Amino acid sequence: MSEGCIVFCIDLHACDPPRNRWRFYRIEVGQDLFGEWVVRIRYGRIGTSGRLQNVPVADEHEGRQVVRAYLARRHSAPRRIGVPYQMQELFDPLHWVDQAG
Repeated sequence: MSEGCIVFCIDLHACDPPRNRWRFYRIEVGQDLFGEWVVRIRYGRIGTSGRLQNVPVADEHEGRQVVRAYLARRHSAPRRIGVPYQMQELFDPLHWVDQAG
């Protein structure tokens, strides 16, 4: 998607040095060169290239739904991995996420 247009991007980190937990999670949404919508998720241990998952979506509306679902899962991190994700960077000119929540 680096060749296309990105309309949303968020970087999250979950760090817990005593437990040696160093996680990152990045979500990008945009259109590729062919105009197809894609949600790209990269995640893994900080300092590595991590894993990449591309989720093709029909349109911007479906992209927003996918982003909300993935962010809801990250919100449950304290229960699952013992440490919350913290936002490091946000590119959200179209207001895809509610920053109050």
